[in-house]
Amino acid sequence: MAIDNSSYNAIMREYENIRANNRAAQVRRIEEVYEKIPKMKELNSSTGSLAVSRYKESLKSGGFSSINLKKDIDDIKKRKEILLKEAGFPVDYMEMEYDCNDCKDTGYIEGKKCHCLQAKIRKLLYAQSNLEHIVSKENFDNFSFKYYDDKYLLPSQNITNAKYMDGVKKFCEAFTDKYFNADRTKNEVFSNKQGENDRRSIVFSGSTGVGKTYLSNCIAKVLLDRYYSVIYLSAKELFETLVKVNIEKSEEQKYLLLVKEVYECDMLIIDDLGSELFNHFTTSEFFHIINRRINTEKSTIISTNLSLDKMRDTYSERVTSRIRKSFIYIRLYGNDIRARL
Repeated sequence: MAIDNSSYNAIMREYENIRANNRAAQVRRIEEVYEKIPKMKELNSSTGSLAVSRYKESLKSGGFSSINLKKDIDDIKKRKEILLKEAGFPVDYMEMEYDCNDCKDTGYIEGKKCHCLQAKIRKLLYAQSNLEHIVSKENFDNFSFKYYDDKYLLPSQNITNAKYMDGVKKFCEAFTDKYFNADRTKNEVFSNKQGENDRRSIVFSGSTGVGKTYLSNCIAKVLLDRYYSVIYLSAKELFETLVKVNIEKSEEQKYLLLVKEVYECDMLIIDDLGSELFNHFTTSEFFHIINRRINTEKSTIISTNLSLDKMRDTYSERVTSRIRKSFIYIRLYGNDIRARL
């Protein structure tokens, strides 16, 4: 799912407005020319009347020469160009102008999305994601290992943190590539060592500033650039929105639309889980979101300071059970990178 029908229809209406505005601008240019070059109107109308005249002649003579008609039309075109130049107008001044010459402002070329339509869709997806500006900085191309130790071995991994993060980065890049398998077949990157069903969601766990959010943004940028819908929300923003809709019964469109996207977007990123206010409502809603997105095969990325055991104590066993079964768990190590920037 890239964009919903209402968003797509809004883009198509934008194209309609572009075409209407360009037609109106063309009419104004033609009227300007007619006012300055009265003979131009006669020449403009003569092209159509010439074709009719030639057709009538062919009925009498029994023959029709498209070559002669083309020659006559070309002669009229040259006369018009001469008049336009003499009056100081460009030779194509009366022609239709397009914002996109490739698709003629239709959005499609031979049934395929034009680059201009793809750009509009990408722009919309970025705007909806809440990541429009940050991913221009936080992406795989800008990922740096200089903040991760490359001298001492991680006790639990028997490799340095820099080497470990190199593996994590490669895994995340592979995750985005495998994400695009339309048939969602089982494959190594989405399966655990026991060969369980493919997993299309991730938990990044670790202390503050070790790169959890950065990696989430890296994945988000790839998905957005390939026209998948991504929504980023901090846990605090997510649950405050749910409170607005479910408890306060807010009818504000921005909250209603956001809740809709929470369930329906291709990728939901929940950042800093555990920073929100804990209560029965947040626990219940968190399970509902996770469960529904798993059941509808939607992907989710969670970044949190909580371990799985702490998550179980906070949100209940049934929440962590669903996460253990359906998410890839990635533990990150190190010191707060932001303190070194």
